[in-house]
Amino acid sequence: MNIDAAFLHVMGDMLMSVGVIIAAVFIYMWPSMWYFDPICTYLFSVIVMFTTIPIVKNCIQILMEGTPKGVDQEKLRNAIIALDPDAIVDVHDLHVWQIAAGKNTMSAHIKSKKPLKTLAQVTDLVRRPPYKLHHTTIQVEGIEDTEENPHHFECANDLHD
Repeated sequence: MNIDAAFLHVMGDMLMSVGVIIAAVFIYMWPSMWYFDPICTYLFSVIVMFTTIPIVKNCIQILMEGTPKGVDQEKLRNAIIALDPDAIVDVHDLHVWQIAAGKNTMSAHIKSKKPLKTLAQVTDLVRRPPYKLHHTTIQVEGIEDTEENPHHFECANDLHD
């Protein structure tokens, strides 16, 4: 993002220089058109301002930790469940957000009959395209069958109710 901003800054300076040269030529040729200089200055300033709007929007998106473009959380939830529909019982507390340009992160709670296998599958899924989430926090909860899963625990967060 900094490289994009620096590039736009250089391009804006170049555009303003072109505007100054154009205004100087007009004023030199027709001295009565002295007002052409401020017109060119304002015109090129507006052009530069509109080219910086996408970078400002991207900065705000990152500062607000918004969901990255191209990541549909409902599709991601369905893709996780589709990995092993017999083992994965529930996906909740799924959050995806952008922490820097090109650096997306995810956290999720997953209830599964096969916790370790599910953790490996989900981690592999979210690191590959189209998601490319390289910083993930996945809490895998086992099922409530203490005979089959003696290490069972359940998320105690009351926000799921």
